[in-house]
Amino acid sequence: MIYIEKRKIDHISRLVHDYSGIVVERVTSRQVEKKISDQMSRFKVSNLDDYISILESFSHNPLAMDDLIADLTVSESFFFRNPGQFKYMLEVLLPEFFDRQGFQFPFRIWSAGCSRGEEAYSIAMVARKFQNQFAEARFSINAGDINSRNLQMAKEGVFCKRSLRDKLPEFEEFFGFSLGRCDESGNCVVNEELRKMIEFQRLNLKNLQSLKCLTGSDIIFCRNVLIYFDEHLRSLLFEDFFKYLNPGGVVFIGESECLPPLDIGFETINYKNSYAYRKPLLKQSK
Repeated sequence: MIYIEKRKIDHISRLVHDYSGIVVERVTSRQVEKKISDQMSRFKVSNLDDYISILESFSHNPLAMDDLIADLTVSESFFFRNPGQFKYMLEVLLPEFFDRQGFQFPFRIWSAGCSRGEEAYSIAMVARKFQNQFAEARFSINAGDINSRNLQMAKEGVFCKRSLRDKLPEFEEFFGFSLGRCDESGNCVVNEELRKMIEFQRLNLKNLQSLKCLTGSDIIFCRNVLIYFDEHLRSLLFEDFFKYLNPGGVVFIGESECLPPLDIGFETINYKNSYAYRKPLLKQSK
């Protein structure tokens, strides 16, 4: 491992922030030098300034930056994290939406910052359970992440016991169908039907222009992601979430996160001590 001056680490941290909005100090404080050294070896670069030049060209070639972010960030998630939010979705949001809209429109859900896919597949299981009750219900589920390694793992849909928290039998009993098949090591391969319900794509939340893909969403999950951004970017993101949500749409964030101090119109929902932020319904004219 090479020695890297603090000013060079600070410069690389600024580049990461400029590209992704991630504040490196909030993601990791350990082994940053080693991770940078590993990336230099991966790209066969021996000179640090040459490596920095590669990172600086991220607008033309983001591969090196994507790989560095993948090494710096630790993706930790599991199925049905913050279960109260999924209960609110199943017990309140979906019945309200289809009662209000009928079944002529699909319910649109985004998992923004989907990590390795546990959240997205949890959403798909809730949607599938609702469809088992109301076969005419349709869903459009999209999931995005800046980390290309995460996206590849999400598409493959293979999860270890840690992601399932040893609750697979409990999940399958509640939902009434299997998540997939398990191998001898306890890894679970998500079944094809659930995988087909989700469209995975690359999503950089710092690139506000790219967030137009959220237009017309009924739910946006953006959980345990915003804590890695500065206050300014968090505020911009919530303004865009409000703009792109349909009336009555909801944003879910992590339990340890909070809404920025903005007055943009979200209503706070407390459902059995699980919180969501809702865009008000349009007032009907008399």
